[in-house]
Amino acid sequence: MPEVKISFELTKLLSLLVYPLTQALLLCLLGVLLIRLGYLRSASVTVLLACGWLYLCSTALFADFLMGTLEKGYTPRSLSVIEKADAIVVLGGATRGDTHLSTHGDLNQQADRLLYAVELYRAGKAPVVLASGGGAPGDRPEAELMEGILHIMGVPPRDILRESASRTTYDNARYSAILLQGKGLRRVLLVTSAFHMRRALGVFRQTGLDVVPAPTDYQRLVGRPVVPRWLPTADDLVRSTYALREHVGYWVYRYRGWL
Repeated sequence: MPEVKISFELTKLLSLLVYPLTQALLLCLLGVLLIRLGYLRSASVTVLLACGWLYLCSTALFADFLMGTLEKGYTPRSLSVIEKADAIVVLGGATRGDTHLSTHGDLNQQADRLLYAVELYRAGKAPVVLASGGGAPGDRPEAELMEGILHIMGVPPRDILRESASRTTYDNARYSAILLQGKGLRRVLLVTSAFHMRRALGVFRQTGLDVVPAPTDYQRLVGRPVVPRWLPTADDLVRSTYALREHVGYWVYRYRGWL
């Protein structure tokens, strides 16, 4: 429906305000405005704040701290102790979409979700894998992209279910529950990034499904990085952005009563 589409697009636009890069740019624009108005000291403070915030969010020290606040409580478990379930639900977000010169969707930094779902399937933890994720009008839904990749990784098409209508985590849970319960499948292993698990788990449990968290895609590296952790990098800015967006998303869901 048109109003749903507008609401989704508006949500995505508003989410840009959570991004550190957007915040820094807005602060710089405010600084320029203050200079034009003659408030030079305030302008200097504003620009310094923008640079300092962007620098902080671009360091591994800060990115690891933010990710740690989200990943705690969702430590990985050995396959041998993970309970069996009726289905494995893997959430979208692992692909960027179709590219011009490829027949398969382009995998992104959350592609561990697909790898872990296949690992659980091959370990016999559930007989089917549900790929959950929609797409913009005119694009192939992410569930279809994930299905192709799951098949390449060894999951036969007969054991793959698709939920192709969702655009948000809330929709993932609602539409997946309808599909699964319609097939008599109630106990599920929920596969998503560890930093996203708190919100996803809360929403899925609201549907009445028996949900077992199966987190993956942990963001804090064990090894010593090549670049010192206090120096800024684009990768660390991306991780901080994901973490800040997830924190805001969690509290928005709490406010709306979805958790």
